[in-house]
Amino acid sequence: MPIYTYACDACEIPFELILPMSQCQDSQACPSCGATARKTIAPVAFILAGDGWPSKNGRVAAQMAEKNRRLEAKQEERRRDAPGVKLAPNVGGERVDSWAEAQKLAKSQGKDAGSYDKLVATEKK
Repeated sequence: MPIYTYACDACEIPFELILPMSQCQDSQACPSCGATARKTIAPVAFILAGDGWPSKNGRVAAQMAEKNRRLEAKQEERRRDAPGVKLAPNVGGERVDSWAEAQKLAKSQGKDAGSYDKLVATEKK
């Protein structure tokens, strides 16, 4: 049953009663003086805890969207400012003219030359 708050018209002392909803509109007697009391609206204090509430989710989503926009702008600026990086054919720092030559040199030195396969294939195109 809900708790209702009443205030006495004569002595103005507030009091609470636990009543069924069917009796909340009936006049109630003050427990102090016995005079008629009126129902008052009591302030309600509660906190909506957790992440499942719309106002918090909307606020967090807006903050994340703004953060992502700023990050994307910074990344785009870095992409424009950064010079293009191009790999040069080499084996252990020794430069050669083509990736095929780099692959042959790596094999002759006893190194794994499998990583050069893709580069040799793109060079032939």
